Amino acid sequence: MIISLGFIRSSSQVLIKELDWSKNSLESKIIDVTDLPDQNLQGLFVQDNEHFHSLINLLEKEKAHYPILDANDESLTFTAFEDLPAQQFKDIYFKILNRWTIHQNFTSVENMWKLTNHFRDLWKKDRLTFFEEFWYWMKRNLGATDLTILFNDVVSTEEKDENNEKKERPKLTQSLLSGSKMAHFQQGSAKEKELMQSYVDKFHDVFEVTEFDATKGQFVATAQIERSPVIFMARTTQLNQLQRTVLAGIFNGMQQ
Repeated sequence: MIISLGFIRSSSQVLIKELDWSKNSLESKIIDVTDLPDQNLQGLFVQDNEHFHSLINLLEKEKAHYPILDANDESLTFTAFEDLPAQQFKDIYFKILNRWTIHQNFTSVENMWKLTNHFRDLWKKDRLTFFEEFWYWMKRNLGATDLTILFNDVVSTEEKDENNEKKERPKLTQSLLSGSKMAHFQQGSAKEKELMQSYVDKFHDVFEVTEFDATKGQFVATAQIERSPVIFMARTTQLNQLQRTVLAGIFNGMQQ
């Protein structure tokens, strides 16, 4: 798992620091500000108001994916950020993560009725849009660096009937919606079929966290929506009771 934080160096450059969670090692790179949308950041610091205002249009789009912070509020300078050792980098990351997820969680709690109705309607009317929107919502509420949703799907296949004529028939398969900053659909393989079968005893009407390892940043959860099994796999270093409650609340609401 890679944790990435950025600091705007100028109106044209951003310093990115990346922590390899398992190796506890840091790497730095300077990118052009136009490449910022391609980065999967967990936070971005801005110190100079002139830089902020010159990049306002870009930052308005980016703030939907991660928090954008005033470095002065954190008593953090560009030089100090540039020289951060791994442990201090982690401390700052956890501080950012806690504030971000708490804000997302409380917003979800305040809008729980609206959210559950919206997701329930999407589930019935547009299954793919449901998974797209749910992926985005869940990633923010978990504070995950990446998220994969595995679910059963039906595709049309051509088979020959007894008269040797080709006919389209529905076939049960597995699909994934996976990504870091943005998610993409892809067809599952034998591996995903086997994974779905291995969790068959875990699928219930309630949302269940089956695995969470903070040291490795590994999260796995299962749920069942109208008898359709779903597996969630994410990389995140935090899973508190508020997050568990929000996730369970959404699925409980969808079952009604």
